[in-house]
Amino acid sequence: MTQTAQSSPTRITPSKGPGKRWLWAILAAAALLTLLFINAPNQQDGSTYSRSNKGYRGWYDFMVEQGYSIERWQKPYSELQGQNQTLIRITPSLEKAREQDPSWDSFDSWVEQGNTAILLTWDGSVTAASFSSDLTSEAGPVRIDTARRRKKLGSVYQSRLDDDYGSVVWSQSLGKGQVIFATYPWIGANIYADQPGNYPFLQQLVPESGTIWMDERLHGYRDNPNQDAEDARKAENLWQFFAQTPVAAMAAQLVLLILIWIWGHNHRFGLPLRLPQESKDNSQQYIQALAGTLNHAHQRELVLTQLSQYLRQSLCQRLGLTNGPKGQLPPDIALANQWATSTGRNDQELLELLQQSGQQSITDRTLLAWVNKADAILQDLP
Repeated sequence: MTQTAQSSPTRITPSKGPGKRWLWAILAAAALLTLLFINAPNQQDGSTYSRSNKGYRGWYDFMVEQGYSIERWQKPYSELQGQNQTLIRITPSLEKAREQDPSWDSFDSWVEQGNTAILLTWDGSVTAASFSSDLTSEAGPVRIDTARRRKKLGSVYQSRLDDDYGSVVWSQSLGKGQVIFATYPWIGANIYADQPGNYPFLQQLVPESGTIWMDERLHGYRDNPNQDAEDARKAENLWQFFAQTPVAAMAAQLVLLILIWIWGHNHRFGLPLRLPQESKDNSQQYIQALAGTLNHAHQRELVLTQLSQYLRQSLCQRLGLTNGPKGQLPPDIALANQWATSTGRNDQELLELLQQSGQQSITDRTLLAWVNKADAILQDLP
């Protein structure tokens, strides 16, 4: 027979994981917003109103001091008229310039009439050239910070600034006019105001006669304050219309919040629980192992004999008949008489219980009944 000791219920302590996950989610969202802010295109880059490193206010003032007729263009490109004029536009690419404004379609015909367009772009492929280079020109050394070059030029093109890796600035005749391209948009930016050749080189690209237009329409400036609303109404499709309104930004933020919410609540049946490590009780394990061994060997008589001896020792200690666990025990009759005197019960009840250990063929039911009676006897004593 195996006697199983009652163990204390195991408490399941909630893990602190969810709090840490929310912290990581907040940090990830902050990092994402920071990257979006850093990498977002600045509409003021290339503007003559900007004094930042990528602004063109310095070159604009430089040309005014040289006596050039230079102005800012803030009208639709369809209103470009006349001859001997120059339009300077800082744009990522010519294709993107055409997509940003429908009136750009008439640009080619304006150039063919005898005008010049200077498009400072990022067009070109990355080469093995050094990132920072001082290129030789008639105006002096021109500093550029890019490895992009136009490697091969056709017969219709003329190189204006190049090195062994390809062309940085080149031109193409178009009717009576010309178009000048570049693989680096910041040749005349404020950051190169101290360079001896950057401002004069860009000045040499401009014909001496006629008006110079710096394209500020590209940077959001309009002569007509309501022009932006008109442009929005002229969107080619629904997605382009939404991209020009705050709906796109609101939708992006909503999607980000939904992803964070899903990531933080991705446990279908609740938060994860961490099971505590069970403490080892060597005494309890030893008792359970010994009980299992005796039960497997069918040693119920030995178990009853040991329990009877434990009952005698416990009764003697409580009745004051012995001085300790190693003291000599009185006979069972004397023990029963003293127990009957203290409890007022029949001494034969205890004698029968103590003498039952000598019987044969003890079953599990008999042993359990004996343990219950012995426990009741010990409960009656103070």
